[in-house]
Amino acid sequence: MSGIILAVPDRPEAAPRVLAAASCMAELTRSARVNVLAIRTPPISTILPTENVLTADQERRIRDSERQRADALKRIFDGWSRGAMSLKTEWIDVEELADEAVSEWGRRADFIVLQRPPDHPTVQERRAIHAALFDTDRPVLVAPPEGPTEPFGRRIAIAWRDDERTVKAVLSGLRCVANADEIHVLAGTRDPSNPPHLPEILDEHGITAQLHVLPISGPQVFGEALLRAAHELGADMLVMGAFARHPIRSFVLGGVTRHMLAHADLPVLMRH
Repeated sequence: MSGIILAVPDRPEAAPRVLAAASCMAELTRSARVNVLAIRTPPISTILPTENVLTADQERRIRDSERQRADALKRIFDGWSRGAMSLKTEWIDVEELADEAVSEWGRRADFIVLQRPPDHPTVQERRAIHAALFDTDRPVLVAPPEGPTEPFGRRIAIAWRDDERTVKAVLSGLRCVANADEIHVLAGTRDPSNPPHLPEILDEHGITAQLHVLPISGPQVFGEALLRAAHELGADMLVMGAFARHPIRSFVLGGVTRHMLAHADLPVLMRH
C-alpha cells in the first residue's frame, strides 16, 4: 500500500533515531515515500513582545546558527537516504514557525514521526509536537530520544480506552500489525468488579490479542503502569490516543499523554 511518512528531526544528535523510526514505519505500513522536514527558526520569532526590536546583528547570528543546524541535519539525511534504497526520500528545508510547517506538511502525510521532546524543549519543539498531535488529524509516532534504533512492530501494546480518539489510534495502528507476533491490550479500570473486555474493533478486523487489566489510581500513576506493563510484556511499540484537557487550548495535555511525552522509552503511536 502506498503511503507517505513525514519525519521531523530537530536536534542532530537525535536525528538518526527519528530517521530510523521513519524507515521502520515505512516498512510496517508499506509506505513508499519519506519526506524529511527541517524547520529553521525565524529570527523574529525569538524576540519577546517586551524586548527591543531585532537588530541586524542578532538576525544574522540566529540565521547562521539555524543554517548550521540544518546543514548538520542534511548531512545525516544524506547518509541515511543512501541506505534507504527501497524508499523515495525528499529533503525539505524551510524557515518557518514549527507549528505552521508541521501542520502544512503533516496534513499531506499518512504518518508523522518526531522525537519525544527532551527535558527542556525549545519553543519550536513544543510547537512541532503539539501541531502534529492536535492540528494535522494524523497519527504521530513519537520516537524515544535515546536507546538503540532497532526495528519495532513485532510486539505491539495497545493502551485501550473506549472512546473516539483511541479507536482512531487503533485504526491507524492496524496498518502496522501485519508482521506482529503478539498484540497486547492494556485496559484500565477503576472498578475491578466490572472489568473491561477486548475491544470489538480488533475482532472485527480479525486481530487476535491478549487482554491485560490495569487498575487506575491517577493519570501519572496509570502512565507509569502502562509503560511498566508494556516492558514486562516485551512490547516494542505502544499505540494510544492523545488527549488534551481543554477542547480548545490543546497545549494543556491530559495526564497520561503528558507522561508519555515526558518518559516513554519505546516508540509510541498516538492519535488525537
